[in-house]
Amino acid sequence: MKKFLLSIMMATALSACGEKAETPKENTKPVVKIGVVLPLTGANSYMGKQMQEGYEFVKEYLNPDIDYELVYFDDQQSPAKAAVGVKKLIDVDKVDVLLTGTSQTAAIAADAAQNAKIIHLGMSSDNRFTEKDYNYTMAPAAQDETAVLLKHMQDMGYRKIALLTANEMYGNLVEENVNKLAENYGMQVVFNEKFNLGSTDYRILLHKAAQTNPDIYFIETWPPEIDIIAKQLLEINPDAKITSQYAFFISSNPELYKGRFCLNVGSNDEVFKKAFYQKYGKKLEQMSATSYAQLALILDVLSNKDKDISEIIENNKSIFGKLTLDNRSIRYLPIVETLE
Repeated sequence: MKKFLLSIMMATALSACGEKAETPKENTKPVVKIGVVLPLTGANSYMGKQMQEGYEFVKEYLNPDIDYELVYFDDQQSPAKAAVGVKKLIDVDKVDVLLTGTSQTAAIAADAAQNAKIIHLGMSSDNRFTEKDYNYTMAPAAQDETAVLLKHMQDMGYRKIALLTANEMYGNLVEENVNKLAENYGMQVVFNEKFNLGSTDYRILLHKAAQTNPDIYFIETWPPEIDIIAKQLLEINPDAKITSQYAFFISSNPELYKGRFCLNVGSNDEVFKKAFYQKYGKKLEQMSATSYAQLALILDVLSNKDKDISEIIENNKSIFGKLTLDNRSIRYLPIVETLE
């Protein structure tokens, strides 16, 4: 069986940490430095803060027996800043592990992690960056995401889809999967166009889509574009049915999507959700859940570095339920939820 390399590399990381502490005091364990790139300021700062809450909750709820330090870099969801942040974390902060939270940032970090020979675990269903050594992902498989959502749409009686996708890595992947799988669920893509990020007016595109008389609009992008497009679409047609793979649950304007469904990676662990609520005074949010699960898995691997990763995954008590291994991708199934 092909052995997953994460445990070996983590052992190397711990060894490196041990070398830095030349004469550790008695009973002192080496501290693993974990670099995290996320947007803490800017338009998408709420996403970064949700992720940070998930990361910080690990120490309180899980109480791991590994000494570790989280080193954050605020990339403001900017590719240029993300590249600077990855370089700083690796070259200046000398982190042993690198965590990223979006497909865009993961792709930026991939080469740097490979060159520095440090583990990079990204939260992304796009596993193309895992072709590079030392790069791994933890997320539902891209085709599984689309299949789960299409099955729900089929059950709801929708047959005609207007597909609008951002011209970027994840949007392109979703477009590919919807077109590949829609027929399997008795659905037809009656409109299929891409749009560029950064615009504030998508009305011409939306009017073209409306002319095809779709049952539902499948819009794949992230905030702030998802909110702009949804508002403009509802101005054109207040009764329009709208879905997306995940964007509704990370929107800064969730009221816009009340009563609408999309995918979520929320947990069914009621004890965990209650503890999170008691800590932060709010329901568990998608980005908090994913960042918690990501860091919890890294710490599980660090705690069991002599075990094969397949065994660790098999026995991991993830808040997402059962995890599976697919080459360098750690998978679980998403769920469909309606915003309350």
